[in-house]
Amino acid sequence: MFNKKLLLLLPILATSVIAESNIETEEIIVKNYKYDSKEGLSPYSVEIHSSKEIALAGSASLMDYLAQHTSLNVMPSYGDKTKPLIDMRGYGVESGYQNVVISVDGQRLNNIDQSSQHIGAIDINSIERIEIAKGTGSVKYGDGAMAGVIQIYTKDYNGYSLETALGSSGTVKKIANAGFKGKNFNLSVNATDDRHAGFSDRDTTGQKDNFQNKSQSAKLNIVASKDLLLNFGVSSSRINTYLKDSMTKEEFVTNPAQNSGATYNNYDTDSDTYSAGLKFKVNEKLNVNADYYYEDKIFNALNASGSLYTKDYKGLNLSAEYLEKNYTISTGLDYFDGERVDTTNIGTTTKDNIAIYIESEFQPNWLPEKAALSAGLRQERVDYTHSDATARYSTHESLTAWDVGLNYVVDSQLSFFGNVNHAYQSPDIDRFFEGVYPAPNYTFVRRDFNGFIKPSEVNTLNMGVNHTTQANKLKIVAFYSDLENEIVYINSTVGNGNIDNSEKYGLEIHDTYKFNNKSNINLVYKYIEAKIGKNSDGFIDGKTLPGVPKHSIHANLQHKFSDQMQFNLSHTWKQRTFIMSDYANTNAQKAPAYSSTDANIDYEIKRFPQFKKVRLYGSVTNIFEHKNALQGYANSLYAFNFSRAWMTGLKIDF
Repeated sequence: MFNKKLLLLLPILATSVIAESNIETEEIIVKNYKYDSKEGLSPYSVEIHSSKEIALAGSASLMDYLAQHTSLNVMPSYGDKTKPLIDMRGYGVESGYQNVVISVDGQRLNNIDQSSQHIGAIDINSIERIEIAKGTGSVKYGDGAMAGVIQIYTKDYNGYSLETALGSSGTVKKIANAGFKGKNFNLSVNATDDRHAGFSDRDTTGQKDNFQNKSQSAKLNIVASKDLLLNFGVSSSRINTYLKDSMTKEEFVTNPAQNSGATYNNYDTDSDTYSAGLKFKVNEKLNVNADYYYEDKIFNALNASGSLYTKDYKGLNLSAEYLEKNYTISTGLDYFDGERVDTTNIGTTTKDNIAIYIESEFQPNWLPEKAALSAGLRQERVDYTHSDATARYSTHESLTAWDVGLNYVVDSQLSFFGNVNHAYQSPDIDRFFEGVYPAPNYTFVRRDFNGFIKPSEVNTLNMGVNHTTQANKLKIVAFYSDLENEIVYINSTVGNGNIDNSEKYGLEIHDTYKFNNKSNINLVYKYIEAKIGKNSDGFIDGKTLPGVPKHSIHANLQHKFSDQMQFNLSHTWKQRTFIMSDYANTNAQKAPAYSSTDANIDYEIKRFPQFKKVRLYGSVTNIFEHKNALQGYANSLYAFNFSRAWMTGLKIDF
């Protein structure tokens, strides 16, 4: 096992084996996370995925891209790819998604209940870039940013495009984009119809595990004056999916596509979102932003517990940024109001957050000229209420986040960075309830209120190094996280609770090597130790948190055959883990290792001058048909990505 002190020194020691070069390569610009700055000058670890990289990967969905082309540990939520389980830095697939904040164009996707972020309505082709910041983000994003933040930014279109794709298992995609640009406005419109007919055998009623997503979105930016920008947005998605239930280990090994003699569960999610905002330049040094959004969501689960509930979310973000030559100060106020109304004897539950924060980047005189500090503080209040036919309950939490970071630039190629971050996660409302499954059938009948539980808090130390030459770009990051009251599902009590004195530490290595002007390779390696603490439910201090792979590797080879043709080959492997219920680490069964080899080819046809661009692409995923699955209990596996799948498509820009 790695010594923790040695682990934190590895980024510094690693520079002694880096080959020297005097040629500087282009650095990615990190926008809108803290400040517009170069990645090599940031005091935190960030991973950037551009629209070009996303397109070249050829992934069928955003979940597939995150699982197969990033450092995240991502699995579909018991078969549901629209609301995947996302684990960053060893928080596990059971609750890791609640320890990372995901936003789209600044709007949070985190829910107040135990459902994971709803990313299935986001057309992967509409994404301009994805920023994954690890071990930071709690000052600006607050509740839930224990592991970090994932920011997704969508494109502003100019012109028109049509795209269609066909694939295995009845995959059909139809996408239309339009952009209208005038003297003082830009309107972007997207419409997507995405479906597949199912990857498994028909169930006992003849139903396939199919999927359909119909979504539309529109964004309008208006330049009201030279100093004022107004923005408006509206989106709508209708997702219908049938999901398989679990299967035994023997069934999975024999044939993961079989129906296990059961009927498939039907889930419908309808979501409508509205947003409005402004950006105002007060003067050359002061900028003010204001954003408001509202989301109305209906979730309907047939043949599953918790048949129907509705959710209303309202959010308001106010911020100001003051710029000077050697420092920047940002401050803001965030408000969130979430309500869920459930039809299954659970009543109405609300979770409201209000917070203020201030953060700064500066270069004090007592530091070397090439060094910069960052610091921030956030105070947040979280109010809960629950009312049903018998009682009303309420409580509140007062929580604090802070971050201190340092970046030191040695020269044009080498920089060091580090930060200490304190973050928190207030419980989602489902953590306060327990399902009732009476004998003899043990089928779900209702949920009962079981009392409030404590928020989780963490202190994280990050240390890293960036080294960039003309041929190679290397980032090494070591981290250590010390947690109090980590929130988990405790299967022995069929409820939720806290684990004290958990810890997580690890090493992340990102390397991009450029062979020549046509070929390059990207490598990502992660080593993570996630240790739980003890509690009154019998947890043993020092055991491994289930669902966290200790080692994982992602390799991606890109080759440009010509100005028209590009090829991408990638492989992702994640070590097998303890099954999600095995906190004692004693079960003979282990969750299967994840493995997928994928290829994509992209060809631009230049024979049609009447069009701006014509692209033909094709992809094959899981070439070697590795059987992947999420495993919650012994003999309870949810199979996914277990067969080879292909897709081919055509996109025309007018």
